[in-house]
Order: sequence, then C-alpha cells, then structure tokens
Amino acid sequence: MSKKITELTRRDIIDIIRSGLMLTEEVRKTDDTDREYFETTPREYKMNYYGRLGEMDFLSRVYDLKSMSSTDTRFTDAEGDIWQHTVNNDDWDNGWVFTDSRFHLSSGDDEHLLKFLCEMFNPFVRDERQPWRTFLNVINELLIQDGYELYEKSHISGRAVYGWRTVIPNSIIIHEGNPIANYELKLIGEGSYARVYKYEDRFYDRTFVVKRAKKDLNEKELERFKREFTQMKQFSSPYVVEVYAYIDGSNEYLMEFMDFTLEEYINKNNGILTFNQRTRIVVQVLSAFRYIHSKDLLHRDICPKNVLIKLYEDAVIVKVSDFGLVKIPNSELTSLNTEYKGYYNDPELRLDGFHTYNILHETYAITRLVFFIMTGRTNTDKIDNKGLKDFVSKGLSSDKSKRFQDVGQLKSSFVSITW
Repeated sequence: MSKKITELTRRDIIDIIRSGLMLTEEVRKTDDTDREYFETTPREYKMNYYGRLGEMDFLSRVYDLKSMSSTDTRFTDAEGDIWQHTVNNDDWDNGWVFTDSRFHLSSGDDEHLLKFLCEMFNPFVRDERQPWRTFLNVINELLIQDGYELYEKSHISGRAVYGWRTVIPNSIIIHEGNPIANYELKLIGEGSYARVYKYEDRFYDRTFVVKRAKKDLNEKELERFKREFTQMKQFSSPYVVEVYAYIDGSNEYLMEFMDFTLEEYINKNNGILTFNQRTRIVVQVLSAFRYIHSKDLLHRDICPKNVLIKLYEDAVIVKVSDFGLVKIPNSELTSLNTEYKGYYNDPELRLDGFHTYNILHETYAITRLVFFIMTGRTNTDKIDNKGLKDFVSKGLSSDKSKRFQDVGQLKSSFVSITW
C-alpha cells in the first residue's frame, strides 16, 4: 500500500479532529450612523469524529475489534479493553485512538487513515448538526497536497457517501455526471423516440437539455437513438448542436440548450425580420448541410423544428439537431419497411419508399426550408418574385434530374436571386 500522506499532513488532520478548527467569518454590523459594514471575527468549529454513534460503535464499522490484540492483559481482544477504558473506567485521553498503534492512523499505510476519514463523513455516522462540511473541505485541502481526495461516490436517501481516490496535485477535479446535484426536469418537447427536457445546472450556471428515450422503444429504435448521440458527438461544426454525455442506465444524453426552433423564431419575428437577417440564417443553414454532406451523411428529417436558434448579444446562430433518421453508408438500420417521416420531405418518398432517400430528396427539403426562412410561408403556390419562384421550382421539381444536385448548386442559385 501507498505511504504518500506525509507525517506533517497526518499531524494536521489529527489535530483538526481532536482540537477543532479556528476560522474567521465576516459578520454584518451597523455603526452609530446605521451604516452597515462587515467585521472579520474568529469562530471555533468542533466536530466529534464518531458523530451520532458511540465510540465503540464507530470503531466497529472500520475495524474488526475482536480480531485485534488487547493492550490490557485482562482481555483477549481490542473490543474488551476499549470498552473497559472508554466506557467502564473512562480513563483514556480524548483522541486516544490516534496514538494507538493498532489503528495505524498516525503512521502506516494511507488506506487506514483514508478509510477512517470516509467513515467519519458517512451519513449513518456524521451528525448533521455539526459543521462536517467545513471539516471535510479543510481535510481535503490537506489531502490533495499529498495526492488524495475524499469524494462523493454514491448517495443514500440523497445524502453523500464518501470514498477516496488519488488525484494529481495542482489540478482541477471534475465530478463526472455531477453526482452531488439533483435537478428538476421541465418537459419542452417530444418526438417519436424521445422526450426532451431542460434543467438549470447550478454548478455551471447555465441551462442544459436532456433527451431521454421513451420506455417502449424496441431494440432497433433504441439502437437508432444511441447512434444519434454517437453521430452528433463526432461532429465538429458551429452549425450542429453539441452533445456531451450518454447515460446508459436511463438511455438519455445531455446536450446544449437552444433558445428557439427555427419554426418558433420565424413565426415570432416574421413581421420584423429584415432581408439581411433572413439571408444570414439561410447561409448558416446551407453551411450546416454542406458540412453534414461532406461526411457522406444525409439528415433525412429536415424541417424548421429540427433546426434550432441560439441568441447571442451580437449574433443569431443556427444549429441543426435531431439526427435520429440520419442515413449512414452501409448502415443496416434503414430497411425496405422504414416508415416515411419528415413533413418537409418529398411526398414521392411515400411511393418510392424511404429506403430510396438520396441527395435529391435532401435538397428538396432544404429548398422548402430556405423558402420558409425567406418568406415565413410554407405554401409555395403563389410566389411573386420570379427569381425565388424559379429557385423553388427547380428545387421541388417532380423531375429529380432537374433538382439541385448538391448544396453548392442550391447556394449558387439562391445568391443569384434578384430581390
């Protein structure tokens, strides 16, 4: 076992447990003129290491006292002599356990002291009325210099159970999965495969989104849901929503929060959006799909609900989301029986079959999306601007050979429109 905890650190930790802490705190006061000010005053903190238990009960949780030797010849084991001197006679000094060599707290392997400390802060032991968090923080500040940390490894009834682990001094500790927090989720959306929630993370002081698979998904649908996260995690583009971590136990993943869907944003602001603002959104949308197509992928569910908007003080940023139907080369998840989905998709797919989806279907949906951004409308029957009418006619042509062959062609046609 390791012996990284120095004699100095052991001494300081034991002194803290035996004698307590003397710290300072700022106290709000008022002077003779009713002006408020803060005064720094000393404050003493005390904590009983065996908490709400008796000393014998605590030690029995950490050590097998019956198998340890006795220092009193009248008894055969440590349990007997400890009871005699701490309960019956009460003639041992306070904190005797730290100088008793049988417990290896003042010297010996690090594990003995670390296990003792973890048990001190166990929710079955610690007295919630005592300032145990203050002691934990100060002890951790000492331990981390020698390469250890007490951390929350699990919970019982919402209360932290502590373990110990090695750390690198002068580093930052990231608590994976944020185990100390329990946040209320607010439902903000629902799709075929999943429900979408948001929550306010107090540690990061920002909003995150949780996308959670529905309980009734079959094996193939769940595989598609997991693949959506995997695929989005591989992207590196300012125009694709970021995802962070997949949680297998609950089949959900964390992603960045966006302020609006494109549908919500256009409908809310359609009367005030300028031509330049609309074209900036279109250019970002086209950049997003050009990037996605460069990865030999097809989104297959392009619509204003699956394009999201992030508002900044100096910019409106577009990001594509919902890759549950993404078409990956050689994937076996798209079969002849795959259901037609996506309300901006080419209706001929209902007859041809969704398995026939290709780039010409993708540019069809993107054309409809561009038209919606520029006009706020979904009905393309009456278009006064000849350039826009020609653009839409080509993109939605029933003759697929006349459609835009890729996003590059579509963009070239769009920027040539005279408005």
